[in-house]
This record gives sequence, C-alpha cells and structure tokens, in this order.
Amino acid sequence: MISALLLASTQTWAAYGNFPPPVAPFSNRSLPVSHTRMPIVFPLVGYNSYNDDYNSHRSGFRHTGIDIRAPKMTPIVSPIKGHIGFKIHSFWIYGDYGWKILGTHLNDDTPGTNDGKNNFDFMFAPNIRFGDHVEAGQLIGYVGDSGDATGPHLHFEMYSPNGIRNPFPSLKSAIHADGPVRVFRNIQDKPDPGMERFEICKRNWSHLSGNFFGILVGKQYDNGRVIMSRSPSFVTFNFPEGLADKADIDSWPTDRPASVYFYREAGKMIITKLVPPDN
Repeated sequence: MISALLLASTQTWAAYGNFPPPVAPFSNRSLPVSHTRMPIVFPLVGYNSYNDDYNSHRSGFRHTGIDIRAPKMTPIVSPIKGHIGFKIHSFWIYGDYGWKILGTHLNDDTPGTNDGKNNFDFMFAPNIRFGDHVEAGQLIGYVGDSGDATGPHLHFEMYSPNGIRNPFPSLKSAIHADGPVRVFRNIQDKPDPGMERFEICKRNWSHLSGNFFGILVGKQYDNGRVIMSRSPSFVTFNFPEGLADKADIDSWPTDRPASVYFYREAGKMIITKLVPPDN
C-alpha cells in the first residue's frame, strides 16, 4: 500500500522549509555531558529497555542519543507538546518551551515481515501532518529497525535551546503512560444510546459500490468513553448512497479523520451519520 499516499507524503517530507530536523554533531569529540533534566512523557508505551549510551564511542563518531530497545510496532508517543516534522523513518518536535526532540529508526516493514516497503501507515500515526501541533503523550508512530539499526529500537535525541543534551536523566524521570493520550475532535459529540463512533482516516473509497476503507484513529462509545488506537487497525464500511453524496467523500484528506456514527445489527454496521474531516 505504498501508493499515492506515500508518494505525496514523501514530497511533504522533503519540504522542510523553516522547520528542518535538528542535526547532531558528527565527531569523535566528547558531546556535552551536563545532566540536564527536562520533564517529558516517556516516548514508548509498553515493554522497553535502555542504558546510558549517550556519548559512547561508535565507529568514527560519538553516539548522540539513547537507544531505547523495544519490539517492532511498539507505540511511540510525543514526549513533549510542540510542532512535529517528519521524514522517512524519523520525526522531530519543536517543543513549545524551546527544547527539540528527534527520533529515528521507525518501522519500515509490513507487520510480521522484513519487507522494507516503507508503508506510511505502519511507520507513523495516520492523523498527523507535517507541522501539526501535537500533545505530550500523543501517538506519533511505531518502533522499527530501519536504516542501519541492528535491532528494533528508537534512537532518541534531545536538544536544549543551547544544543544537544544527554536524554538519560529525562528518560529516567519521565512519566510513563499506559496508552496514547486522547486526541479526539469534538469529544462532546458522543454517539446516541446503542451507537458507536469511529474516527477514521480515508485510504480507499468506491463511489460506485459505496465501499469505504480506512484506518482507525480512535473510537467512542455511547457513554462517552474514548479508546485511542495504539496500532494500525483497518476498517471497511459500506456507506449509504445518500449519506455518502452529502459528505463529499472524494474530497476528504487522508491525514484527517472523519467521524462515522453507526450501530450494529445482525453482524453488520449500519451507518447513520458521517461528519467530514477538518481540513
């Protein structure tokens, strides 16, 4: 599923403009070693391990971050709130208070394989756009072993306003989340009794058949409870013609979720309302 979605995203990744990724020193000289602690949310949700390998000797350079080892497809969440940029296999965040974050070696494989297909949906959260403001704890991607990684891990770098710093103290004191924070638009518009609501990003749509294929961002139940996705989950709906025509699905962007309200009957999802994405 590389398709036009990945090609369009690749074009976006190349257009850094005034929002380039932070660039770490590439040198055998010692990196700054002052133990600065920044309040952060731990960047992975689930099992992981790491040690203080910042500033360690590598082949011709010093290691500029901490390698957080974890299984492939472990959710990555934003450690701080700020604006996000990304390119293939990597993301960076310009924090609201002057700090910057960079992470790399995101997943490049179809889950369960080592195919290196670079499918965007198995690398990043489906509902982020270059330059978006993200919240601390928001899902942004998945651990992988892309690039020159010898095993699945997140290479994690931190930059103060004065330059690169050792992330280890901040990671040791970080808040560990049980799952991604709720980033759910119009959360007050909960479904009617007996109904559900999916926030879902478009992937394929056939006006002729009414079949809609998308990737789930989160779901809400009639009691208001919200569950955010922590792994790629694809859903197929059959949209009634009248609702589909009114919603203008052809114009929906692929990186903004639509709201699908429905109830279940005899194993089928019966759609009652569509709310188009915010552009």
